[in-house]
Amino acid sequence: MPWKEAERNPFLQGNFAPWLGEGRCDDLEVVGTIPPELNGTFYRNGPNSEFEPIGRYHWFDGDGMIHAVRLAAGRASYQNRWVESTGLLEERAKGRALFPGIFGMSADEMPSFKNTANTNIVAHAGRLLALMEGALPTRLDPATLATLGEYDFDGRLVPPMTAHPKMDPETGEMLFFGYSPFPPYLRYHVVDRAGTLLRSEEIDLAWPSMIHDFAITRDHVVFMLCPLVFSLEEIARRGSPFFWDDDRPTRLGVMPRAGGNADVRWFDAEPSYVFHPMNAYAESGRIEIDAPLFRRLDFMDNPDRQRSGSGERDGARLSRWTIDLAAGTVRTEQRDDGATEFPRIDERQLGRRHRFGYAAAGRRDDATTTAPLFSGIRRYDLERGTIETRWHGMGNGVSEPVFVPRSATAAEDDGFLLYFAYDRERDASDFLILDARNITREPVATVRLPHRVPYGFHGNWVAAA
Repeated sequence: MPWKEAERNPFLQGNFAPWLGEGRCDDLEVVGTIPPELNGTFYRNGPNSEFEPIGRYHWFDGDGMIHAVRLAAGRASYQNRWVESTGLLEERAKGRALFPGIFGMSADEMPSFKNTANTNIVAHAGRLLALMEGALPTRLDPATLATLGEYDFDGRLVPPMTAHPKMDPETGEMLFFGYSPFPPYLRYHVVDRAGTLLRSEEIDLAWPSMIHDFAITRDHVVFMLCPLVFSLEEIARRGSPFFWDDDRPTRLGVMPRAGGNADVRWFDAEPSYVFHPMNAYAESGRIEIDAPLFRRLDFMDNPDRQRSGSGERDGARLSRWTIDLAAGTVRTEQRDDGATEFPRIDERQLGRRHRFGYAAAGRRDDATTTAPLFSGIRRYDLERGTIETRWHGMGNGVSEPVFVPRSATAAEDDGFLLYFAYDRERDASDFLILDARNITREPVATVRLPHRVPYGFHGNWVAAA
């Protein structure tokens, strides 16, 4: 890549580097057999800059690119396409980047940054939405991946919208929030099964913070306020909009699903940061939350420390918070010594008691650069306390594993794990389908892709209608 910044920036090197092309390929080579139960499309989103970035570039900054693998009747096709945001279209008209990234903007530029829509892609009420946490969702055409424009729920949504909404498996509701560095710091929203935004609630916070995700149970919403504090002064002083405050706890705000701001109860926990909780559920007067916990988040506090923690020393560890609602306490228990991120479950268990979980895993050998690399897939049996790992070899990265049940009535762990895996030696990627009960065995199927798929963030399976 001829970009000058690529010479020194790990997020523009190897398989973190953008793939500068779009295309479609049908009838891909398949090793093994694609299960007949898999009839639909796997969509995954991730950052993929089209133009050479302005100044300091971070993985979080790139333009959204959707990678879609369609499976039907044992055959596979692949398509990738940029999310054509208003900002990207402006840049195409000028032929160069126009918007600085998260660690390159000034305080004056904060309200007008680009909606990259680069973090997640979800389907709800017949709409396919590409998401990033600082703006409105962007609606896409499910068949062509064409960008249809920003979506505001018929004018009802005051932006932004988190990249991690929760789809309740029983009610069909989509629950989400939006956070802001400016008051009000947090808004909570409920969208019904048909896609209508029913209500929005402003939630009081003790300080403005980057709140990437949240958790739900059948009857509760849990907000996670971590000691990563937003500060306009820090942008001017150090180039980062955030600083880590060791003197603050992590605060867990528990709100009844039918409640509002006045009903939120806050519980103090040890200082830590959570990007992605695995799941939460309520039982016997307690709320249990499984999540990979970072003890600090240095790379957001100090933009010159690019590493975000995949190696054994710095990574997040799967832990459990137990909130005792009567006693008003939080207990923290580490459940894995290894570094993990991007946890997933069987989404039919969302907000309900879960036994199994899956995640991307890292180890010290992967720390060949200062960028996060996950070369393994973890399977957790949380009831038995066992962990299995499928390693792909040093330098061979994997994406978030997404669980798809074998059928609507299948047992919790009876299904498949879908994810992208990069082979550094071939400089190409595969799409893997594992038996979720036997992840260390040979894949059920391996789809050979026409080129590498850069490391990205989140994806979801959408079954054919």
